[in-house]
Amino acid sequence: MEEAGICGLGVKADREAVPGREARTDPPDGQQDSEYSRNKEKTLGKEVLLLMQALNTLSTPEEKLAALCKKYADLLEESRNVQKQMKILQKKQAQIVKEKVHLQSEHSKAILARSKLESLCRELQRHNKTLKEENMQQAREEEERRKEATTHFQITLNEIQAQLEQHDIHNAKLRQENIELGEKLKKLIEQYALREEVPAFVCFNSFSGLAKSSPFTTNVKSLSQDVL
Repeated sequence: MEEAGICGLGVKADREAVPGREARTDPPDGQQDSEYSRNKEKTLGKEVLLLMQALNTLSTPEEKLAALCKKYADLLEESRNVQKQMKILQKKQAQIVKEKVHLQSEHSKAILARSKLESLCRELQRHNKTLKEENMQQAREEEERRKEATTHFQITLNEIQAQLEQHDIHNAKLRQENIELGEKLKKLIEQYALREEVPAFVCFNSFSGLAKSSPFTTNVKSLSQDVL
């Protein structure tokens, strides 16, 4: 309706201005024409100049008015489309702003969480360092105690080994003395048997009785004195 009204007014105005014949305006010539063109380019925009150039190609006012109405309708439709696009873009902008605010909030939360995590990591590193130092100290102390126990055990083992060696030497000496005393006893018994003309087994039994009543060495010494 608005487009029709504007177009109708334009047609009526043109018809009143030109009742039966086309109105023609002689363009200025020479310097006036060039100045007019420069002033026109300054005052009118590029789109208007293009529109005027398109209208100048038309011959009758009705065609020019129809072209203007069509151009106006196109511009009005374009304006409506632009407004629709503007509303869509405004909604998108509002959604983007909302998402931006949400992302900024999430980013702030992430920064705070990262800060807390870094603090916890530093605390964990300090705790691990303390535990490592304590474990190393305990390991050193355990190693020292183990070395002390090993040294003490080795010393005790060496002492026991030395005592066993001394006992072995003493036992070997006693065995040798017993062997020598046995040989001496045998010779004494044989000498006693020859002197007294007594069988050797009787002397041996007598010697066994003496051995039961007194120590071995004492019996040997007394028997030796008797024989001598």
